[in-house]
Amino acid sequence: ALYPRLCWLCGARAEDGYGCELHALERARFAPDEPRCAGCLERLPAGMTQGPCAACRRVPRGYRRLVALGEYRAGSPLREWILALKHGGRRELAGPLGAALAEAWRASGAFVPGARLVPVPLHAWRRFERGHDQARELARALALHTDLELVPALARGRWTAPQGSPGAAAREANVAGAFRLRRGFAARVADQAVWLVDDVVTSGATVRACATALRAAGAREVSVLALAR
Repeated sequence: ALYPRLCWLCGARAEDGYGCELHALERARFAPDEPRCAGCLERLPAGMTQGPCAACRRVPRGYRRLVALGEYRAGSPLREWILALKHGGRRELAGPLGAALAEAWRASGAFVPGARLVPVPLHAWRRFERGHDQARELARALALHTDLELVPALARGRWTAPQGSPGAAAREANVAGAFRLRRGFAARVADQAVWLVDDVVTSGATVRACATALRAAGAREVSVLALAR
């Protein structure tokens, strides 16, 4: 009676304590029978049931594996959660989203005990504009739910146009050389399994650029955790 289980997003009744019927994160997960690329989670074409997608065969991903909750698309409750976290000032939503992503990570069989969690950094101006860094908030929640170490090892050295915006077709060029290792963090990622944490992966250009910087610092392998693909 004192602490009813309410939806974090809209305040309606929530049986699971996270999302109501309209905003349930379970509804946002990938369909279990929908074939997707084992590496980047791209939907496979009709007739393919497994294996890497055409893009992964053509161009190296730059990271070992991507684990995500679901697809970023219009009408998905996951999209509403992410927009509220990213642009609506709802930094508290990182808590339930981090818990759901930690659960999906374990269910995927890819969870690595002792891995390092490295958030994809925002430029300082964009962090000032939004009031928080959503990837770092998400990584902090993941660290809490997995007992793993959060290592803010990367910095964004220059401003870049938003990757999902119109006109950002040349995403690789947009983020090339934009990320660097912060001073004093090389020893914390060297010879470690590192998982990059971000909200949405679109073309993968941003996480590839981050993975390049981490591998140059000696990371043993780099994979990606994201809320949505």
